[in-house]
Amino acid sequence: MIKFFNGCLVIAVLVSGFFLYSLEHSTRALERQIATEKRTIDAEREAIKLLNAEWSSLTRPERLQKLAEERLKLQPMAAKQVVAEAGLAAAVPDVALVKPNADAADPIAAILEQMQ
Repeated sequence: MIKFFNGCLVIAVLVSGFFLYSLEHSTRALERQIATEKRTIDAEREAIKLLNAEWSSLTRPERLQKLAEERLKLQPMAAKQVVAEAGLAAAVPDVALVKPNADAADPIAAILEQMQ
């Protein structure tokens, strides 16, 4: 009877040892995974900082103004462009150039098609 009890205790010790070993192994694997995820998060944060700095550089007002002058051929507003309220009626037509189609599903698309 005592030998059977000792045998059961030895088996219990071996099972608990195996369980602890597997628990330690899985814990270390999770720690490695957490460390990898932390490195990935740090790398993404650095990339975000770099992209924010690049965005700030690209949206500088003097750069945008230079690009607008080069590409869009925009000019500063001249005093002769300012029109009094009475002069607006002469500049705007009384009837719309393109009339929307009432039975069309998308009136804006219909207007764009007629304009082309």
